[in-house]
Amino acid sequence: MSKEGKGKVIQLSERARTRYVTIPADVAGDDRFPFETGEEVTVRIEEDKRRVVVEKVE
Repeated sequence: MSKEGKGKVIQLSERARTRYVTIPADVAGDDRFPFETGEEVTVRIEEDKRRVVVEKVE
């Protein structure tokens, strides 16, 4: 399995402000992948503005 892969940011319509990030199957299928389908997560932008962090809601 893989802990790294290339995903993509997608927008479903031009009017939509919501964006989705795809996660490659090799990454999502890794036994270390920490999320379940439908699970709520917190998404934040790091201060350097070059990273987005996704964490489980606790």
